[in-house]
Amino acid sequence: MFVAELGDKTQLAAAGFATRYQARLVAAGVVVGYVAVSSISVLIGAVAGAAFPTRAVNIAAALVFIIVGFATLRAGDPDAGAPKQSGSGRAAVGVAGSIALAIVLAELGDKTMLATISLAASGETVATWIGATAGITSAGLLGVVFGDAIARRMPLQVVRLGAAALFLSIGLLVLTVELR
Repeated sequence: MFVAELGDKTQLAAAGFATRYQARLVAAGVVVGYVAVSSISVLIGAVAGAAFPTRAVNIAAALVFIIVGFATLRAGDPDAGAPKQSGSGRAAVGVAGSIALAIVLAELGDKTMLATISLAASGETVATWIGATAGITSAGLLGVVFGDAIARRMPLQVVRLGAAALFLSIGLLVLTVELR
């Protein structure tokens, strides 16, 4: 699962989120999102053993990425030179929850989810859940570390434009593939 997730849209999204928000909030959202996806995948595999319908979910995920891309662009000029967005209490939960939701939507129907469903259908549900969760979470957290490192070394304006371009590209690519 780790190798399958390397370079995947959700790993890149984790990196993009880490350029905009504090790494701890992104990491929390990434972990919650990936745990949820692994749990859903194993449940589907164990109960139904059938493939998850992917087209509508992928289109919804693509639209979420496009919206985040435009929101990142729009947040630009007034924030120039400002630190990455953070928060405490409800704000922090909101940021982490939004990131978790984006991860879940982007992963639903993805190759790692389908592989997890398939493996869970073979009967090894606990081992499948542990392996899938560890693999995709590790890859996602690697994306967070990468995004945070980029944000520390580059001007905020460049990071913001790069993150917006990344989100828009992922969204448009997924949308283009799904609408073919």
